[in-house]
Amino acid sequence: MKNVFYRVVASALAILALTCSFAYAQNAQYAVNFNERLGALKPLNGVNLWSKFSRVTLEDYQEYAEACHFSTVRLHDAPWDNEGMRLVDVHQIFGNLNADPSDPENYFFGPTDDYIANILRGGATPIYRLGTSIEHTATKYFAKKPQDVAKYADICAGIVRHYNKGWANGKEWNLKYWEIWNEPNLVPQMWDDPDWNSYVDFYVAVAKRLRAEFPDIKIGGPALTHPGYDLIKTLAERCKAEGAPLDFVSWHFYAKTPEQLLDPPYKMRALLDELGLTETELHINEWHYFPTEWSVVHGTNGGSEAKRELGTSPEGLHGAEACAFIGLVLTRWQDGPLTMSNYYAFGLDTWGMIDIVGKLRPTYYAFRMIGEQIHNAPYRVKTTDPGANVSLLGSVAENGGAKTLLVSYYKQDDPQPIKIRLEGVPSEGEVTIQQIDYDHDFFETKTSYSNGEITLVPQKSSVFSIRF
Repeated sequence: MKNVFYRVVASALAILALTCSFAYAQNAQYAVNFNERLGALKPLNGVNLWSKFSRVTLEDYQEYAEACHFSTVRLHDAPWDNEGMRLVDVHQIFGNLNADPSDPENYFFGPTDDYIANILRGGATPIYRLGTSIEHTATKYFAKKPQDVAKYADICAGIVRHYNKGWANGKEWNLKYWEIWNEPNLVPQMWDDPDWNSYVDFYVAVAKRLRAEFPDIKIGGPALTHPGYDLIKTLAERCKAEGAPLDFVSWHFYAKTPEQLLDPPYKMRALLDELGLTETELHINEWHYFPTEWSVVHGTNGGSEAKRELGTSPEGLHGAEACAFIGLVLTRWQDGPLTMSNYYAFGLDTWGMIDIVGKLRPTYYAFRMIGEQIHNAPYRVKTTDPGANVSLLGSVAENGGAKTLLVSYYKQDDPQPIKIRLEGVPSEGEVTIQQIDYDHDFFETKTSYSNGEITLVPQKSSVFSIRF
């Protein structure tokens, strides 16, 4: 592993930012009790896309992806992230949609086999999106309803059969999650018919075909651009009426505020429960911190300078503010009904954790902190964090050895010291702290604490991972 992740900054700033408190422990506003377990952490640290496949001999980020211990990896937009490779999309695997779906010679699985193998080697669960990547083209070639839905469903079945049943010189990987299409409410970039029932018809046909042959997989969708409750209700009611599976519902959101991600799962859960779909999972499987407007991302508002600032600023898409947002949201989701989340994305220059010249962005280190915590200390413990924009996530290993506390301090105009009362650890000692702030993408240092209390001095947005 490259030394950049573990560089130690022995600077005066680090010493000031990570100080010990000599006040009495009972004066602390925040607290963690490592003796009081609440159950297993929910592994919500999923992502879209894996390490680039098309440039592996030039820039191999497999080890960096593995180090994050992502729980799940959604495969949407894989061709966009891997130039010139035929990956994942149905038309990339089955190039002639007029050919015979029962003939294994009509499928081209090789690159996708290797791409998924890399994900499995990294210990993550692939989420296979059946359909197409988004098309930002004047003419839509594949981002539209297939003309022959029954044949398309047979092709999808051939893909599942290859990966789960060894068909067509395939695998027996038992891939669990299969999502039908992506953002069909985004017309015309992803679908060609504004009538929602056109997608519902398509989903029901494909889902029933897959369930008939593969009763043990989880089938879902529709991967909406937002939590469209009315659209989900229509889909769910049709699935119930026609006996089509809806094992999970999925939606996306590029959020300016935590509430845009934290509130909808409760409303979606209530909607599905009212319809009798109490076992249907909830997936926010494409999300990102988004403190801007799409016109800035597209370059029509502010031009290249605004886009550059958005990509490099601590307040932008990938800086300290985004990291604190990520930590806060992933912590708060622990108490909600959400089943799965997938950040967008590991790869892709605009949205990913690696910039165009191969530098790891701060968001990479945030996900690495969280992934290592879930991997090494997977049992959640009790915390007290009364601040709306401050969150604590404490956890321990099964044997009680490793103890970690993640503190996310998001967008506070008047940053104040964070005094944390510590229970379940010695009243004094030395800890390792990893930190992300406006001045550092990542740094690690050691500090001492005493009197059963530690004080952190954050900037406007900061993330701390404390290891006891």
